[in-house]
Amino acid sequence: MSTFVIAFHESLLNTLRSSVLQSKLPLQSAALRQPGQALLPLLNGIDSGILLMDSTPGQLSEDLIALETWLRSRPQLNVLLFSEDSSKSLLMRAMRAGVRELLPLPPPPQDLALSLGRWSDSLTVVPHSTASSKPAPLIAFMGCKGGTGSSFVAANMAYIMANEHERRCAFVDLDLQCGDASFYLGSGANKNTLSDLTRQIARLDAQLLSSCLHPVTPRLNLLAAPQDLESAMAITAQDIEQVLSLLRSLHHQVVVDLPRNLNALSLKVIDMADVVHIVMQNNTPDVRDAQRLVGMLRALGCEEGKLRLLVNRYAPDGWVSLGDLEKAVGLKVSQTIPNNPQWVNEALHTGQPLSAVHDHNAVMHALRECTGALLDTRASPQRHWMRRWLSKAG
Repeated sequence: MSTFVIAFHESLLNTLRSSVLQSKLPLQSAALRQPGQALLPLLNGIDSGILLMDSTPGQLSEDLIALETWLRSRPQLNVLLFSEDSSKSLLMRAMRAGVRELLPLPPPPQDLALSLGRWSDSLTVVPHSTASSKPAPLIAFMGCKGGTGSSFVAANMAYIMANEHERRCAFVDLDLQCGDASFYLGSGANKNTLSDLTRQIARLDAQLLSSCLHPVTPRLNLLAAPQDLESAMAITAQDIEQVLSLLRSLHHQVVVDLPRNLNALSLKVIDMADVVHIVMQNNTPDVRDAQRLVGMLRALGCEEGKLRLLVNRYAPDGWVSLGDLEKAVGLKVSQTIPNNPQWVNEALHTGQPLSAVHDHNAVMHALRECTGALLDTRASPQRHWMRRWLSKAG
């Protein structure tokens, strides 16, 4: 992936050039821009990769207009814009223009290195013309009550789909009021959220969508929940349908983490979903809540075949046996995931996928088994072993 630098000041040009080289990225060109010089002539020959650039207050509006037109046909180019203005209004204008990330001036070296790392291998979204005409499968996860670990299971299965089964996967946090799934995949490093996207729903396209996705890995994109209640309340079921439809056209898998309460938004997702995992534990309160939730979904006409019962933190000597649980809820258990707090807690506290903390444990085995069954395939053990060995060697 080629990297390009355009800067007004030589000191910034040297800083950006040095950061690119330290990140071991190929630097294609580094141009010093003169005051008043138009941007478009400097962009000739730049079609994909990473472009690092700044702008002056006097030319910022003109530059963003130029970028919006120019980037529309270049979805595989990641533009990182540096500015002393860090306001929300500029962030929104930059997003509309197709800028991937807005960074401060002067750029903190550590933040710049992290941004280069995020975007260097990023395969965000692909051009719509290359997408499959058949929508990608949509997998929803819903806890029967709070604290079942539904978000953790959903996030880690999405990670397995992307990294071990090599599926281009989108993970959407739709717990709009209490969404914390993004903290399981990078400690909440995302800058843009679902609400930034739905505010501009009338002009939704692949470019706008890409600017709001956070690349967790080259094949896994995260769409985070809003950061405040006011933004969450403004999102409609029609917004969600449009966003998910576009995500499904541009990915191999879409995984959605739902809140435990049924509302217009969650019902829209359940209606669109191919599979809905009801996540619970084998104790009495969970059985009562799962029984109530499944009953409501059936009463609302949810297709029986899409519902899957997943027992998380399964304890063989728990209060409720699997047989009694299935009888009470009226569904067969599709998968059990054992309780292993030592490694799970470390993953939760450090904001990393479980496989990055400890790759060989009973929870990971169960998550891989569940993911493989869902995809009707298995990750290649040889490929998985080789990837681990190469990552350690590097």
